[in-house]
Parts: sequence; structure tokens; C-alpha cells
Amino acid sequence: MPIHKLESVNAFIARDFEPEVPAIGIVRNAPKILQGGAKELARAQTYQCALFELEIAGHSGGISAAGEHRAAAVAEFVNQVLPEVTTGALMVDAGKGIRVGEFAALTSADSRNPLCADPSIAAASVVACADAVRPLRGATIGIESVDVAGAHLVQKLAAKGAVITAVSTSAGSIVQPAGFAPQALVDAIESNDSDAVHALSDEVGPAFKLMGSPCDVLFIGSKIGVLDHSGAPHVKASLVVPYGPIPYTTKGAIMLGRQQVTVLPDLVSTAGSLLAGQSDITDAETLEQVVTQRVAALAKDLVTSEHGAILEACHRAEKFLNTWRAELPFGRPFAP
Repeated sequence: MPIHKLESVNAFIARDFEPEVPAIGIVRNAPKILQGGAKELARAQTYQCALFELEIAGHSGGISAAGEHRAAAVAEFVNQVLPEVTTGALMVDAGKGIRVGEFAALTSADSRNPLCADPSIAAASVVACADAVRPLRGATIGIESVDVAGAHLVQKLAAKGAVITAVSTSAGSIVQPAGFAPQALVDAIESNDSDAVHALSDEVGPAFKLMGSPCDVLFIGSKIGVLDHSGAPHVKASLVVPYGPIPYTTKGAIMLGRQQVTVLPDLVSTAGSLLAGQSDITDAETLEQVVTQRVAALAKDLVTSEHGAILEACHRAEKFLNTWRAELPFGRPFAP
């Protein structure tokens, strides 16, 4: 996968296919962004676009800067990619480390439906996929890293009648067998972020213990490969649903399958923003309904495959890629 290094700033863009093909993806900022992770994110985006029959490539960028140099580096990145965003050759979403407003110029120049940035639609997509496969009313829920997943996911789950019994943040994990009051959980997240667990309970365990909490449905997605072969054996949920890109490793996904755990493809559950951006519907409520109906139908179809939902999603994406590419990109979208 080609890596384009920007001039006069420590930043890069990993991009599937040639520059002539429009590309969509996220850009992250940290003291050091590794190219390997960016390549994996770009490939996942390519496959997601192909699954929904869009002739768009995936990309992922990184800005390696911190401290007093950070703001200038982000601003310079924006200046350098703005021409491509203006022409529609590049569609950029803010990832981890990018603060509200820093990509405002890119957002203004983007030709996509601005509702694609609505976190409520993204959360609704995730929840709709889960509900299509395993009705959520009365189901017990574990959410890995609510400081990342945020209040919108909690609100959408509560609206479905789900009972959130376990949550984690980067600061730890807590379990409440009777279920958390949804509004109290939302308030704790919005007021305390990662310290939400301490605001809600005096009994906070290690964050990794969330994976083994007793629940019907487990939502994961704080980072690439967060659920690997060491965590998979402890999963007690019967359904695992990603809210972020490629949160499972190859070994982790295989082990969960052997344990008769259904794992939904992130290519489907996280597609809300992608589909919203390609739509011309301007009413948020209508757009959410259209998007959720589409992803829910696909999720329900994929889980019937003898190959498993993840591999079936890859097969369908590759079938479409073969209609307009001379050869497939090397490597499927799994965390290493």
C-alpha cells in the first residue's frame, strides 16, 4: 500500500489504489502514529466501501506531533490536503487526537452529506445491526471503553430496551448486574470521560476484565485488535458487535467462532457514517431510518452464511472489487 509523506510536516497518508481513485478515511494525531495501523484502517475502509458497492478506496492518515508543535502540524496537514478534499479526491474524517474544529476547513470543503458526522447516526447503525441479529429488548449489554463509544451508544441501546450491566473505560471496568440507569451513565460519561467508572462505583476492576463480564451482547471497538486470542476465551456474550474498525484479530475472531459466539463484521456495523455521507437525504431522522434499515438487513443476511458473517462480508466486498479492479488488494481487513 503506497504511503504518501507530506512536506514540511511529520504526517502521511496510507492509501489503497492510485490517486485517481477517490479515497475516504480517518486521520489521527498522536506523538507517533505508526504506518502499520494506518494501512490496516485504510484496507478496512476499502472493503467497507466495496461491500456497499462504492468505487471508493480507503485511506488513513497520521499526524505525528505533540506539545507546542502539535497545533501547527495539524494546521499544516489541513493546508496540504485541502486541495484534494476540495476536488473530491479525498474525504477526511477526524480520528483520535483531532480536536473539535481543527478539521473545519476540510469539513466545509467536503462534498459529502454533512450528516455523516452525526455521532447519533453512527451509534444507531451499530445498535441496529445488533438488534437485527439478537433482539435487544431485555438483553444484558457490556460496552468496552464507553469513554470512546460515548453517550450516543448508551442512549440508542436504552431506546431498544437493552440493560447495560457492564462498562469499561481506559481507567477500569465496573459491573452492575441489575443494570445502570441510562441517564446516570450518560451523565457520568459526559462529565467524567474515562473517570466515569469511578464516578459510578467504588468497585472498579481492571479494564481488560470487561471482556469476560457476563452479558448477552458485547460491544467493542476502542482500538484495532482490542479483542485478541488472549481475550477471546473469556468472552461470555453470545454476540459481539464492533462500534469501531477491525477491533478483533484474526485469531480472536476464529476462537470466538469456535466458541459459537456470533461476531458481526465491523464493515457492516460501523457503516452508518459511510452511508449517510453518500446520501442526499437532509432530514436526520429520515436518514437514520434509511441507514439503519439497510445495515440491519445486511447483518441479518450475513449471519446465515456457512462461512461466518465476517468472511462472507469479505467475499462480497471482493466480488464487487473484481468488477472494477484488475486485481484485489493484498490482505483482508483483520487486525494482526
